[in-house]
Amino acid sequence: MVLIVVLAVMAGFEREVKSRLLGFAPHIELEKMEGGEKQLIYDWREVKAQVEKEEGVEEAYAQLRDFTILERFDLFYPVEYRAIDTTNMRQMAALEELILKETYGGTADMGLDEKAVVAESTARQFGIVVGDKILLHSARNLQQLAEAWKITDRPLIAKEHAGMFAQIRKDLRNKMTVENTREAFELELLAGIYDSLDVIRQEKIRGSERQVLNTILIMFQDGEKNGDGTRFLLEPGSVEKALDQLDILNGMDREVEDGRLLRGMKEVALPRELEVVGIFRTSQHVMHPGVFIPLATGQELKNMEGGVEALGVRVDDPYRVEPVQARLEEALGSAWSVLSWKDQNRNWVELIARERMMMYFALSFIVLVSAFCIMAVIFTITIMKKQEIGVMKALGATPFQVIRVFTLQGSIVGFMGSLLGVGLGLLVVHFRDPIYELLKSVGFDIFPADFHGIDGLPAHINTQEVAIVGAGAFLLCVVAALIPAFLTSRHDPARCLRNY
Repeated sequence: MVLIVVLAVMAGFEREVKSRLLGFAPHIELEKMEGGEKQLIYDWREVKAQVEKEEGVEEAYAQLRDFTILERFDLFYPVEYRAIDTTNMRQMAALEELILKETYGGTADMGLDEKAVVAESTARQFGIVVGDKILLHSARNLQQLAEAWKITDRPLIAKEHAGMFAQIRKDLRNKMTVENTREAFELELLAGIYDSLDVIRQEKIRGSERQVLNTILIMFQDGEKNGDGTRFLLEPGSVEKALDQLDILNGMDREVEDGRLLRGMKEVALPRELEVVGIFRTSQHVMHPGVFIPLATGQELKNMEGGVEALGVRVDDPYRVEPVQARLEEALGSAWSVLSWKDQNRNWVELIARERMMMYFALSFIVLVSAFCIMAVIFTITIMKKQEIGVMKALGATPFQVIRVFTLQGSIVGFMGSLLGVGLGLLVVHFRDPIYELLKSVGFDIFPADFHGIDGLPAHINTQEVAIVGAGAFLLCVVAALIPAFLTSRHDPARCLRNY
């Protein structure tokens, strides 16, 4: 009984958590890869149409997520947001099922407006209710702002590389010759200058400094090799123009350039104000976003300009996702990463499976103890019936017949016990809520909703598991009865008939 109740509750808990995970997470996630790095998907509508043609796929939709800073009442906290296509009715219906309407009211209908749906844990942390306003600061913009501050800590490149720029000035003035009215340099010399400037240009420097270096490098790129390929020819006046650009670089004021850089970041880092239209239920056991927002808002927060990071795919049977995953991998090719929800949550899935297995293993000892009890009872009966056994063997009963008598007795006990245990287990599972409420009324809450995020006591009856537990208990009882019956059948009839 205990084993059936615990396994049913564990199975119900697992299904409840998985249903919440699959309520807002894609069954399969598609990402475009190039050189081991994720690429933005701008043709996601075409890919969506291709994916939805595959067998077993219900739908595909745009997927975009990132971390943001949520602000409310001067409190700041990093949360993950997930941007969803609010025109996708199935996706919105799945989110609607998670909305806690009885507790908070509201809806999942965000439309295309500046609206959001927040997680229950986030709502409790900030005291958010439906109708409140929240501010979302783009984490990427803040990252850019942090990088800008780091650049301001760096000296101007004219000061940092003063020696190199002085040598470039000297080489441009002194090593130039004229060939066919054009300014000529040794190819190796000009290539060395170009590479040195290009290396600095690729570093994190001020935009105005990069603009100067770009101007010089473009002038070099406009030249060409001479007839024998030993010298490089530039347009007349190129050297003077390059020197003028170096003068501009040398004349820059650090405070002015830093101020220009930081002022340019103000527009980028402006937060977005959103109205909370719904609160969805969460669980401590599932990684979930803190906020859902419309796709267009998410693209603006992340500066995506119409692109998305990934495509989410929902399949007919999420618990048998592997065949569909294999078909999508073959259809899309090696340039795409195709990960199922099991792949993305492998550690969690394996943890739940191990917990169930350990619970199964630990509680199996209850059945084992019961079997030993039946063995002890049969041993006691054989001792009490020693003279009767002697009479049976004296009258010609074979050892097999003696074994059959006691094994049948133990089998009847085992069958009735297994049947009674299964029946009581199913009865307890059926009336689990009243029992649970009774335990809570006396202060014994075995499944606190504040921790698990699940109201009530979930349970799921797996017919196959119930059959295995019942059959296993019965077989153990039969084996437990067989051992004393076998030992009894080997007794000498004459010794059994003696009166001790």
